[in-house]
Amino acid sequence: MKMYNGKKTTCLSSRGIVRATIFFLLAVCLMDVPAAYAQEAAQGKILILYYSRTGNTRMCCEVLQKELGADMIEIKDLKNRDGGWGFFTGALGSMFNVHTEIEPMTPDLSPYQNIIIASPIWTGTLSTAIRTLIDKNRFDNKRVVMFTTTNAAEKEKYIEKSKNRVARQGAQVRGYFQVVVKQEVDGKKVDRPKQEIIEDMLKLVPEIKRAFSP
Repeated sequence: MKMYNGKKTTCLSSRGIVRATIFFLLAVCLMDVPAAYAQEAAQGKILILYYSRTGNTRMCCEVLQKELGADMIEIKDLKNRDGGWGFFTGALGSMFNVHTEIEPMTPDLSPYQNIIIASPIWTGTLSTAIRTLIDKNRFDNKRVVMFTTTNAAEKEKYIEKSKNRVARQGAQVRGYFQVVVKQEVDGKKVDRPKQEIIEDMLKLVPEIKRAFSP
């Protein structure tokens, strides 16, 4: 504060201006921290994309979601796949490599670096809904792990075919895991107990975590 002609006049010193500028810039930076932190956290988080017709794949993915702290999106086939006829038309679509209407068709993958794609196996290949999802989206620079539920252990040639399908869409395929959901009793294929399926799923969790390691 200085005196001019007997009047008090206030002026900012150069030091005061510098301080004010620093405080302003600091405040702006702090405003950006939550958004930047959220983006960084999402990049390290896992997104599970799954389709389930009978509930086995959903059950396994719920185990994964809990163990991995993952986000999860169900891919819904808009065609009715219930019952024997629904399975037949779905299996037929898988055999002839046709697409179906799904929801969501193009989920937002941008916040995620790590993605699990989960599907039942129909006639030796991925379900129609998941094949549609893969073919309609890009997975550039995403680390992808594939997981399937199947009535019998898949042959290597079919596994490679599924992995190549995702790789063509730009993904880095880090692993392929499967859980068998049927067992043979008295010469017939029957459902395995759900607890056994869950236990098999839990055994895979450490391997899936390692698959996403940089």
